[in-house]
Amino acid sequence: MGGLGSAMTSRRALAAAGVFLALALGVAGARAGGFNVGCEIVSVDVAGTLTRVPGAFQGAFDEIVAMLADQGVPPVELADIEADFDSALADLNASLVTFPTLLPLPLLGGGIEFSVPWVVIDGVRLSGGILNGAIVRGLAAMGGVEVPDPLFEDEFDLEGETASFTVDADMSAWAISVEAVKRLDIVVAAINLSAGVDFLGGGATIQVDRQLPPEWIGGVDAALGALHLDGVRWSAVAGHFGLGLEVGFPFLRLTAGVRLLQPFVQSSGWWDLRVGGLTGSVGVVIRF
Repeated sequence: MGGLGSAMTSRRALAAAGVFLALALGVAGARAGGFNVGCEIVSVDVAGTLTRVPGAFQGAFDEIVAMLADQGVPPVELADIEADFDSALADLNASLVTFPTLLPLPLLGGGIEFSVPWVVIDGVRLSGGILNGAIVRGLAAMGGVEVPDPLFEDEFDLEGETASFTVDADMSAWAISVEAVKRLDIVVAAINLSAGVDFLGGGATIQVDRQLPPEWIGGVDAALGALHLDGVRWSAVAGHFGLGLEVGFPFLRLTAGVRLLQPFVQSSGWWDLRVGGLTGSVGVVIRF
């Protein structure tokens, strides 16, 4: 009886091992499809933008000084104004040197992956994300932070007349990616290797409303023109190689990934915003 019991125990152990192996292989081979939700993170390269800041501010200031000179402001007063501006501009230049040249933008998004019967590729994934002013304000409100609407509004006295400025801005950013995925699955975790094509873009619309004395309107409009407020935009078509990690149950996992991005074609406005060389993602993936 002892030998019989031992043999049955061995057969049960082998059967259990076989079931486990079958499940593991099934998970590794059949869980290629799925969908994910989370945060797509794109980077914006502002290296060129930072170099344009001093010139834009200088151009706007020169227009204001020219307007004041036309209105008869004495040269001595103009010299004092220029000295104060030069000092402020020098401080700004010093701070720009330490400013990071890659800015991450978190986009709300997700994707869907389709299993394909190829040996080298396990799936084809379509993913994307979006961010705009409404989303930013909504997330800020959820966090208990109030974003002013409009962003800036002020009224002041100007040569005995009431003047006012209202400044508001709306931004948007988006990204779409199509990629082939190879997955190395070990039941409780997986490593994803990917390669694909990305379409990215974004920008900002800045609106300035002003109520000014007639003699100020031309100079202020010229100063606003020197700031090139209509040139805050970027777009690109790029390729990428990616590495991702999934951890959790076979059907529900936390996921994170990073992609090395190489733009093929890109364009930008006057402010020279460009797509950065890194993107990433974090979120939850559901396999089926």
